[in-house]
Amino acid sequence: MNQPLVRVSTGSRRWLVRVEDLQEVVPMMTLSRVEGQEGGCRGVLNLRGELVPVFDGNGPEAPLEPSRLILVLREAGGTRVGLIVDEAHEVLFLPEQALAPRPVGGGRTRRMALVGEEVFSVLEPGEVAAHGG
Repeated sequence: MNQPLVRVSTGSRRWLVRVEDLQEVVPMMTLSRVEGQEGGCRGVLNLRGELVPVFDGNGPEAPLEPSRLILVLREAGGTRVGLIVDEAHEVLFLPEQALAPRPVGGGRTRRMALVGEEVFSVLEPGEVAAHGG
């Protein structure tokens, strides 16, 4: 069975995001800073009354250009988290076996896929905070 994934990029980083994890894509909008905010968190997005913490794939100091996008991802517990990216490209349909875990060092693994000549990591919603800083 094929898995639908969206190819996204920001700066030199490229990821695949499972369509089932992607709740919506919204244009860049004003983010509210909150007390105690640190690390890669760029602020909180008020998305129809729900506060969604937002991280930036280019890091915490990257300019928040109006052309950028916010991916709203659904985490395992049903909570949502946002990731700012430069572009969301096409939807790819890859066989599940093409997304096998691969060792990345330190005893960790990451799901990766070869698309054409490029290797992409599959972004897990729970890892967004780590990539946003």
